[in-house]
Amino acid sequence: MKSSAKSALLALAAAAPSYGLAPPQEAQLQYRVSQYQENDMPANRVASGSTQRYQISVQQLQWQTPIAGQWLLNMQGSYESLSGASPQQTFENSSGQSEVIMSGASINEQRSDAQLQLSRYFSHGTLGGGLYYSTENDYQAQAWNLAGSLELWSGMTTLNAGLSQSDDRLNPSDTRLSVNRQLADDQTRSRQEAYLGISQILNKYEVLQLTLGYSQSSGYLSDPYRNIDLRPDNRDSQTLTLMYRFFMKPWNGAAHWNYRLYHDSWGVDSHTLELRWYQNLGRFIGRNWRANIGSRFYRQQAADFYSLASSASGNAQSSDARLSAYGAITLELGIDLLWSHALEFSLSGQSYRSRESWGAQGSKAAEAPALVNYQLVSAGVLYRY
Repeated sequence: MKSSAKSALLALAAAAPSYGLAPPQEAQLQYRVSQYQENDMPANRVASGSTQRYQISVQQLQWQTPIAGQWLLNMQGSYESLSGASPQQTFENSSGQSEVIMSGASINEQRSDAQLQLSRYFSHGTLGGGLYYSTENDYQAQAWNLAGSLELWSGMTTLNAGLSQSDDRLNPSDTRLSVNRQLADDQTRSRQEAYLGISQILNKYEVLQLTLGYSQSSGYLSDPYRNIDLRPDNRDSQTLTLMYRFFMKPWNGAAHWNYRLYHDSWGVDSHTLELRWYQNLGRFIGRNWRANIGSRFYRQQAADFYSLASSASGNAQSSDARLSAYGAITLELGIDLLWSHALEFSLSGQSYRSRESWGAQGSKAAEAPALVNYQLVSAGVLYRY
């Protein structure tokens, strides 16, 4: 196979869940470590508590292996160590400026999760399912999923569908500190999701995919760590995702474009546009290198019950910045070293910035000083055998 054609196939391999209906013939082991750091809160907007925000260290391990030529077993696990302070309430003061009440002491928590996925490959389709479990000091989650694909018209068109169900239990720490934590203790929440998609190979360089998704959450959906946070006990959402992959032979690189439209019953509407370029750099000091650069643009409308009121109204109400009107820009840069067929190394960095004025209401949006800005650095190694 010519190198340019091979690069095209490799670039397009991530475009959809399944193009070639044969499991990998080699086992692989992958390890990744990541460091996440949020910027501190502006001191002049913190009414009380710490200005320090979250710092998270993550370690991830993945192993997959083919079984009997037609099955693929995938096992994943991760461990997170988290410290920092979190926003408990945002309100508008008498001067018309928003201020934030932060938690006073630094939070130190750990979280671990595990996932098991088994897939069966057929001549014209795949079928698989998996189990997931995560635990931390105040939250436990378990989930299952089913997914399948069906190839039509000599593999040029692929239908994809999936279902998932998660069931979570809340056990807030230090329940003596607030009534909200006591009310949330031993409460549950569940989430059901479904998606249906179609992928079309336009030619040997281009792939187009359209996916529709629906999810329903129910149970205790409020945040027990916030002073005033009362959310509806149901949330329905719909998504439409359009994905396009295009390998450019003259440049030996590939463009990845993704667009996502989101709407939910809380009144949140959002648009996400992601652009990414993968560039094969050829051989340098005897090794193959590949770089990628990407950007992500996000914009959303506030939830119907988002409020900076300093007292409870008795109705649905939350000052969570994630439910405000805001926009965000993410920039990412990565480099991969293909040391050999068996061994790969990767390094990537990401910078995320969010602003109220970038959201759906523009300069008229209410201040949300608890919006997050962060940096993320990751390094990984992949071994095939």
